Amino acid sequence: MIDLLKKYDKFVAIEREAISKQVRFYNSRIGVLKEWNVKEMIIYIYRNGRLLSVSIEDPNENKIRKVLDKAEDIFNYLSGAPFEIGENRNYTNNKIFDESVVDEEKLLDKANEAINEAIKEAKEVAGILYGTTEKIKVYNSKGITCEDKNSMAYLSLRAMNDGASGHAVSCSRRLDAIDTKAGREAAEIAADAKDAKKAMEGQYDVLFAPLSFADLVSNLGNFSSAFAVDAGYSFLADKIGKKVANECVTLYDSGVERDGISSRKFDDEGVATAKTKIIENGVLKTYLHNGTTAMLHNTKTTGNAGIVAPHPWNLIIKAGDWKKEEMIEEIKEGLLITNVWYTRFQNYRNGDFSTVARDAAFYIKNGEIKHAVKGIRISDNLQRIFENITALSKEIRQIYWWEVENPVFAPYALAKNVRITTS
Repeated sequence: MIDLLKKYDKFVAIEREAISKQVRFYNSRIGVLKEWNVKEMIIYIYRNGRLLSVSIEDPNENKIRKVLDKAEDIFNYLSGAPFEIGENRNYTNNKIFDESVVDEEKLLDKANEAINEAIKEAKEVAGILYGTTEKIKVYNSKGITCEDKNSMAYLSLRAMNDGASGHAVSCSRRLDAIDTKAGREAAEIAADAKDAKKAMEGQYDVLFAPLSFADLVSNLGNFSSAFAVDAGYSFLADKIGKKVANECVTLYDSGVERDGISSRKFDDEGVATAKTKIIENGVLKTYLHNGTTAMLHNTKTTGNAGIVAPHPWNLIIKAGDWKKEEMIEEIKEGLLITNVWYTRFQNYRNGDFSTVARDAAFYIKNGEIKHAVKGIRISDNLQRIFENITALSKEIRQIYWWEVENPVFAPYALAKNVRITTS
């Protein structure tokens, strides 16, 4: 490796090699098998108070030298920026690694199993099964050199039945742990959602299924990044030590979760990942930090770099004491929302947002599910919803799909007086 310290005050170099394979299916049959092979290097270089990042595909020493030579012309045009590299070498590596997540034959078998489960009750199913393995290496100007390898797989599918639909996912670091009965689950939801009636606007007690609740938790995790706070687009700004959720809510971020699909041995600075308590009994305890934000906040990094913006690894809501059926029985008039998408914030600083109920939703009266409903939009405030959560289920599921960008271990969650409009 080129001796970067001869030219720069600080640096971080990240090498990554990844193999990814995706099985896509639609019209209840496999349509496409895709493969990606990635080899790249990203180098963050810092000199005289200026930070620059460069990216090199299929790196070798000659390519790296050429890119760094070109970077010299850019430095003079950069504005000053703080940059600090955190340090914690207490690595934990109990993660599962499964090379078979990119085995084509096994992926195809799993996809077919999921399709067969779905079409037992649904007329049509579509979705993806994705697997990837990666090798990653980080070295920096503090003398840290560390290596890691990871695997992940996820199944995401949607079953359709007479105009109704249901969505289910299964996620793991092991391919054999992907539950193809997610196909049956999605089909059953779609079957129950037929003949949906138009919803009425108002405030309802809402039981969020793990798939829908994970979307809200994922956004909450993003707002806990110190970068979001410092940039002025987080409603959690200036709320450390203050109540931001009901006391039944405890939220962790974990980079060391054994089966968390985004777990890593270290972050992009080479700092050991950890399990960090973001919210405890409704009270905000910390933001997520990298070395730079930790320096600016006079605290320690939480091992969540992102060189520029710290981010969550796997978000975990501590399980409650309730069964799903008990939570439904508590509802005098309300809704069960199985999924949401197109979550958009009208005011990041306040947490005002709206999101559309996707697939099946159900009207509940006096503790019983009466019928399916459609046309639901949640138009509310994220902190208000978390403050109004009164019950969490014992059941926890790991959720990840393109609408939930951070993996979330999510329970069922019952929130009071959620503002519902129609779309």
